[in-house]
Amino acid sequence: MNFFLGFCPDEKANHKIRKIIGEVGKVFDGLQIPVRWSDPASYHLYILTLGHSLSFLRLFWLKYKLKGFTVKPFKVVFNTVHIGISRKYKELIYLDLKEGGEEMRDILFELRKRLTINDQGKFIPHLVLGRVSEDLSSQEYTNISKDLYRVAKDLDIQQIEFEVTGLKLIKNTSTGFQILLELSQNH
Repeated sequence: MNFFLGFCPDEKANHKIRKIIGEVGKVFDGLQIPVRWSDPASYHLYILTLGHSLSFLRLFWLKYKLKGFTVKPFKVVFNTVHIGISRKYKELIYLDLKEGGEEMRDILFELRKRLTINDQGKFIPHLVLGRVSEDLSSQEYTNISKDLYRVAKDLDIQQIEFEVTGLKLIKNTSTGFQILLELSQNH
């Protein structure tokens, strides 16, 4: 179980992302590299991870601190598909953003201030598509990166977009999502 503040793509964007995975999956299948693909019902972009547990008191405190917090609507547009978001997460297969990343960073900075969180870690807005299930050699990693680049050029990834109208406190479990709190323009 994991708790985070973020948002989910709408159904139209979700459907287009599923199509991308069909094509991207062929790269890994062709190289016989096993991948644990994300459940399409749980596609999300997180802004702030809150940990593996959230007590009733902490949830109450969070609701209090976020009272009146609004998110000005903005558009998310995806850019391309990558593998390896960092040295620590070389197995991660994800979509990066062409638009919406700066707005997400602004929201993150405001949340850190409101919630007095000193986390200064690197923030790279992305949507996780899956994770490679085995360690990759340097050569395999290079080959996959090149193949993903070639495949992504022929896909309309930059046509996948959706409007963000609010932030959600989401509980992520092995069986899916549960939205615990919605912070929208109307709140």
